[in-house]
Amino acid sequence: MAFSIRSASALELDWSGQFWSELNFVLNYTMDSAESSGNLDPARAAAGGYYTPGGGSKDTTFQSVFLRLRPKLVVNDNIYIKSEWWVGDPIYGIFGNSLPYSTDQRQYYSSQSRGSFITAQRFWGEFITDIGTVQVGRVPLHWGLGVVWNSGDNLWDRYVSTGDAIRWIAKFGSFSFIPSFIVNSAGITIGGACNVSGGNCTTTSGTGGVQDYSLIFKYENAEDELEGGINVIRRLGGSGQDTTYGVLMPGQTTAGSMNFTTYDIYARKKFNKFSLGVELPIVSGSLGSASYQTFGFAGEGNWKPSDALDFSLRGGYASGQPNLGNANLETYRAFYFNPNYHLGMIMFNYQVANFARAQTLNNPTLDPKNLGSPYDNPIVNAIYVALTTQIKPWDKWTFKPAFIYAQAPQSASSGGYFFNTKSRTVQQNTSGKDQGKNLGFEFDLGITFQWDEYFQFSFDNGVYFPGSYFAFSNTATDNATSPVIASSIRIGVNF
Repeated sequence: MAFSIRSASALELDWSGQFWSELNFVLNYTMDSAESSGNLDPARAAAGGYYTPGGGSKDTTFQSVFLRLRPKLVVNDNIYIKSEWWVGDPIYGIFGNSLPYSTDQRQYYSSQSRGSFITAQRFWGEFITDIGTVQVGRVPLHWGLGVVWNSGDNLWDRYVSTGDAIRWIAKFGSFSFIPSFIVNSAGITIGGACNVSGGNCTTTSGTGGVQDYSLIFKYENAEDELEGGINVIRRLGGSGQDTTYGVLMPGQTTAGSMNFTTYDIYARKKFNKFSLGVELPIVSGSLGSASYQTFGFAGEGNWKPSDALDFSLRGGYASGQPNLGNANLETYRAFYFNPNYHLGMIMFNYQVANFARAQTLNNPTLDPKNLGSPYDNPIVNAIYVALTTQIKPWDKWTFKPAFIYAQAPQSASSGGYFFNTKSRTVQQNTSGKDQGKNLGFEFDLGITFQWDEYFQFSFDNGVYFPGSYFAFSNTATDNATSPVIASSIRIGVNF
């Protein structure tokens, strides 16, 4: 009998990740000085305007906790298996909810997470070949300044762009060529489409699924500190899609298909102590039964005269929906930035209209689709400018004063129909008055203590003065707008 011994080698496993926790205080989130208790006004709540309902209080305090783990398995010099695992949720990760949770738990004696699990948000393989790098799996997606695709890799990012993809990343000198096939949803049947009623699937004509076909051309020159290119994203969605991705435009009775193309142009250039970046996404096609024609623009400038001083200026435009002649939305023109691309602490960060809605599943009778995120507030229908300064008087301390101002390019005209960008519904203006265009302005001050390369503590504060745009309630009584004040105490760890 012969024995043989095989040589064994251990695979290399690298770990990285993030942990953060924060305590938020938001005062007067209803933005209404006329209602001191924060109680609901049924008339204004039902009118379809920009009234922010209170939940019996106009102030809120909530805490969040989140852990992101990024293990990477090095198989050999050419094969890497990468992943990202979440403990909690960056959007709904509220203290006291035992996240992640099962919907039957209401434990007042404990915050243990019975029946919970760590969620695998991303996992993909990277294969380095002679003709480029091939990525297969659930991959992060990012392009340009992050207006459309935003991978959410920064410490305090809450939303992530991820897709189940096959990608080829080919580099030819300073040029990159990146075709991708990305599946966002397989629908509810792989054999076509079906209607679901009473838990049963009845076959119907049409197709399901949502797929993106992306083609990136990019130029990078490290010596000239210049990069730019275009990301062409073709999105196709079946008309028989499930309710998650099915498109039902306002005024229409049946869901339709998606067929539109985004031309996302990007460029960035550094000039010694200056840097400039721009991103221009242009969308054309159809969304459901409506034509889809819109665009956005984001510009960023930075000047760093010294290590202790840094100035940033951001300005941009997100298209709004013009007034309509009837309740049917025949051409959709509103453009929503990725929620990760936000300005300031309040105006384009907190979704104050959701503070009085359900954000957790601690009540077992709650349907998950009725959850409202307190951070679902992307830039839309806005012309904005934001000036931020970073001052480092000492090695570990940074002070960040900021000013943000915005106006709406579109507002509701008396007697016409308008698109409410918060509820994403078409409403008729029955107030007898025009809506103002001023979204308001905001002053922020952030203080960060960077203990070392891993740990940071910050104390962020903001005061937002809502403008005449939010005074519009679509009733004879305007919202008595008044300032919103917010503070956030944060600890974060990058490892």
